[in-house]
Amino acid sequence: MAIVSKKIGMAPLLFMLLPLAACGKAGSGAAEEVQNVQTPPAEIIFYGGSTQPKDFFDKQYGELLYKKFPHHTFKYIQMPSGNIQEGTTKLLTEGQRIDIFYNNIGIFENTLFSFGMQYDMTELMKKHQVDLGRLEQESIKAMKQFSGGKTYGVPVTDMKFVLFYNKDLFDKFGVGYPRDGMTWDEAVELGKKLTRFENGTQYVGLSTSPSQFIAQNQLSIPLVNNETEQPTINTNPGWRRLFDALFVQPMQDNGVRSKIGTLKAIPGNDAFVTKQDLAMYAYNIAIYISPSLIPAMQQFNWDMVTVPVFPDAPGVGTQTTPFYFGLTNMTKEKDAAMEVLKFMISNEYQSWVSRRGFIPTLMTEDTKKEYGKETAFPDKNYAALFKYKNAPIPPSADYTFSVNSVYAASALPIADGTKDMNTAFREAEELALKRIEEAKRIRTAK
Repeated sequence: MAIVSKKIGMAPLLFMLLPLAACGKAGSGAAEEVQNVQTPPAEIIFYGGSTQPKDFFDKQYGELLYKKFPHHTFKYIQMPSGNIQEGTTKLLTEGQRIDIFYNNIGIFENTLFSFGMQYDMTELMKKHQVDLGRLEQESIKAMKQFSGGKTYGVPVTDMKFVLFYNKDLFDKFGVGYPRDGMTWDEAVELGKKLTRFENGTQYVGLSTSPSQFIAQNQLSIPLVNNETEQPTINTNPGWRRLFDALFVQPMQDNGVRSKIGTLKAIPGNDAFVTKQDLAMYAYNIAIYISPSLIPAMQQFNWDMVTVPVFPDAPGVGTQTTPFYFGLTNMTKEKDAAMEVLKFMISNEYQSWVSRRGFIPTLMTEDTKKEYGKETAFPDKNYAALFKYKNAPIPPSADYTFSVNSVYAASALPIADGTKDMNTAFREAEELALKRIEEAKRIRTAK
């Protein structure tokens, strides 16, 4: 359903930012004044980033845009829940225009290419003096790779993984809290102290989300070979190391395996947030900024430390998960839309999203210092988010997105012990090949 935003006053704007914005080199803190171009009034339509209602879009991206660009009209189209392809097909069939499409890496390019909506913004960005060199560079490299050197999107926000832990459970069982800098082996050993059956409840010491962690894995293993377009699950030895650390070693307890078999799922959001029978959970920031989860997160004592690392890669976190924003080939007022995007990577806007708990892609000391100040949880160990460098994003084949769910599904039988890794990987490879062929049939050429 399309919803038109309410205009505010008659001064500057938000979703991306305008008039005079202070811009600095990433990480330097140095600032330079950049004069933005005043464009005529325009209607700018956003779509793609979330199934959340308009008030979430406003809080996450829109409110500052409305203030900075009061002469524009902004419309937010909520992404339909369920099948993204079907919902987007329906919108486009009905003639709906999309001026700025946004989503996280994977969904962003997959959707653009599937519907042939991509638009190369390279020349327009030169015209408007948009400097991508100011931003986190792994996300820029990834965008250039999946777009064949073109510029289909600008990374505005990011997602990072940390290790969340339930302080109440650690206190209950008299176990010391986790610390920044732990390895996966150390996290597994700590988790064993929390894994126990007590008063009818099976507690789990350590878990993570297969679909999230596989896609952003710390070992930078590509899901699909970029040259052969073949799945890597059964050929790259890195997958065995990763699955062993995440889905085998933490799940050795028979009670945990039985619980996974009953749930038909690896303990995740529900276990950590709602049932509170999961002590440590490697996951991204969505857990404390999602409106549906915030009330439950306020009911217990939790904090975070750095995500566990592999011993031979100390200081390396997961891959970055940028949310790209890009004009489409339907964009009506391209100059106006580009000025909005330009503002979204300004110092002002990036500090604003940082205060609301969204990871900025402009990594200055100022934007990091502002992080989380206006969230429901202003006093957490947010420094853990910025201590590690991002793992490199590997070259991504066109059909990577199509096989992530296949790999993630293979983690379940491995975790509950019903399949050995050889069998699970072989079956995942066979299914991934089918998914790749299906994706090829619907993919519009770049």
